[in-house]
Amino acid sequence: MQKEQDKTVSLLKDELKKSYPDLEAVYAKTDIFVFEEKVKLLCFHCAHYNEKWTCPPRIPNLNYEKIIKEDYSNALIVFTKMKVEDDNFEDVRRQSTNMIHKALLHLEKVLYDNDLPTRVSFIGGSCKLCKNGCATDKCRNPYQARIPLEATGCNLIESFKKVGIKIEFPIKEYLYRYGVILW
Repeated sequence: MQKEQDKTVSLLKDELKKSYPDLEAVYAKTDIFVFEEKVKLLCFHCAHYNEKWTCPPRIPNLNYEKIIKEDYSNALIVFTKMKVEDDNFEDVRRQSTNMIHKALLHLEKVLYDNDLPTRVSFIGGSCKLCKNGCATDKCRNPYQARIPLEATGCNLIESFKKVGIKIEFPIKEYLYRYGVILW
């Protein structure tokens, strides 16, 4: 079992380096994830609340903590660091989100092709696949869109601290963007 897990982690990290060399990854067990209702409450104050199809209150009303901790045991945290200046913040937000998002979709396919079909990923920040924003009637990319990990109630700051990743606010010189794939 451990050998298979190590093989899968190695496969994912190698594939990530080959296809997305600007991204980094850290492996973790899913028991690191900390869930808090206050994190979900923060979504209510976001500009995208009830606007994006992958953000609250439009996401499925599921017990994400149970799903992540009980149905999955392995996680690969994928992240990037991008320099931010006053005039490029929104561009960096979009670029970093989409880079992580596309990489996670790619890694999902890798796991699927390696007999792990029930894999799932969560992006960091709201979905930005549609250049002009979400359609009002339905998601334009239902097979590609992913829920932000924060929208599940996961406290990224406390969770990632457990594996040596430090998230700091406010954002000053660099924007860090995170996503997670589970299997």
